[in-house]
Amino acid sequence: MERFRKIKGELLREDHALIGRLLGLPHRVLKHHHLDGLAQVVLHDLAHKNSFNLSKATYFVDNPDFDHVAGVAGFHRDESPDVDDVWEDPETFVKTMEKSDYHTNVKKVLKNSLKKRDVDLSDHDEVHQLGRDLGMKNPQALSWEMKHGNHGVLVFETDDDKEMSSWQTGLLHSFVALLGMCAI
Repeated sequence: MERFRKIKGELLREDHALIGRLLGLPHRVLKHHHLDGLAQVVLHDLAHKNSFNLSKATYFVDNPDFDHVAGVAGFHRDESPDVDDVWEDPETFVKTMEKSDYHTNVKKVLKNSLKKRDVDLSDHDEVHQLGRDLGMKNPQALSWEMKHGNHGVLVFETDDDKEMSSWQTGLLHSFVALLGMCAI
């Protein structure tokens, strides 16, 4: 399995930077656990050009018990402030993102639960359709189990519609689970 991109046995500089940025994320989430809109901050940090460089990313929660999948947070590079560290002033960032059309449209999404019908949340056309409905051309998806029987779903698009490498996808899958620590 491809774990990291290497040149002559060494990690690439951008891979070191990505790993360093991600390793601080759990502590930042815990420090700001009280923040309304924390999921938006975490999503932006993961999608940022210095992290996974996603052009669009959308976080949904699928709750089979209440039979709904709801949009929680949305990131669109063209509508996001170009700041390197959203954690310097996360409150202001959240207020700014409340004005984002993309984020607002994501928050309006409320559909019947996909998981209740045993839909594979990582690879099913209905999941990808959530992304297409929000303007994604080539949506990709990741899902993970959350507390209380809920399921997190990240639908995202990369630059130029390129697929992420397997190690980047695995790393994103590991850290996107932090969204489950954020209040909805």
